[in-house]
Amino acid sequence: MTTLTGTQTVKAGIYLNTKTYAIETLNQFGALPGTDLDTYRHIPMIAMLAAAPLLGLAFVMFLPLIGFAMVLHLVGTKLFHMVGDAATEGVRVMRPSWAPAFAFLTRSKPAKPTATAENPAAENPTDAWQQDVEKKLSDDDRRES
Repeated sequence: MTTLTGTQTVKAGIYLNTKTYAIETLNQFGALPGTDLDTYRHIPMIAMLAAAPLLGLAFVMFLPLIGFAMVLHLVGTKLFHMVGDAATEGVRVMRPSWAPAFAFLTRSKPAKPTATAENPAAENPTDAWQQDVEKKLSDDDRRES
């Protein structure tokens, strides 16, 4: 068998692409499809006539097996995903809800103190500071006099 390349002009016949295993039939003199990187081999008509029944027999024998294998693969994949999801949910439910370091790790701002009758300046911290300073200054003034 001779090795041919794509776009090469050949006589009519059956040609096998050795990279993609595609069979190309040419009914008349012409160029092979593809590029120069595609390689073809000429298949004699006698060899094709002998191989056709064997390929048909292999197809008929293995088609039911392929069907069963595809169904088994589909069921196995679905079962695998179902068991994985159930395990994930089971672990999520068993996880403790108490997280002692959670408040530290969230880095949230501390809550502002609410204003009460005892501490009216808690609403505005600058007012509380101002009142504290004024109280200290007035205490110092009392001591000096």
